[in-house]
Amino acid sequence: MRRAAEEIDGLYAMHAPELRRYMLALTRNREEADDLVQEIFLRLCQQSEIPEHSKAWLSRTGYRLFVDEWRRKRRNARLLGEPAAVYAREPEQTILDREYERTVHGLLMRLRPPVRSAFCLRVYGHSSCREIARQLGCPENTVKTFLRRGRLQLAEWLRTGTGEDPGAV
Repeated sequence: MRRAAEEIDGLYAMHAPELRRYMLALTRNREEADDLVQEIFLRLCQQSEIPEHSKAWLSRTGYRLFVDEWRRKRRNARLLGEPAAVYAREPEQTILDREYERTVHGLLMRLRPPVRSAFCLRVYGHSSCREIARQLGCPENTVKTFLRRGRLQLAEWLRTGTGEDPGAV
């Protein structure tokens, strides 16, 4: 019994920070991520023996716990007649998401019209390159070039925090 507790302590010391980052990436909420990491290790303590591939077991268990929690929230939201997004995010995160969407929209408006059209049809309309080429009346390779240039330009603007590029694509 003592040996198992020491093994679990060692696994916690070795894998908890990485698991916490993984759960934070999934939940986007620090408290929920910490709760999930705690639940993962509680499940590990309930095992009759330490799994052979412990890191994979911990990650898989964490992902499954996250999915269960996500489904539970979605089900509760449906029962209450509310959209699931209301329960999925904190108010601060919702505000940050809206601000980010406004920023991206403003940067999209800076792109040249054919690049912007191709990019919006692809991202928001989920159109294929062939469909976009037909709608814009240009070759498919041109559409691919528009998409590549648009992605690179938006990424650059978002990375640098500027939208002030005199040679907009």
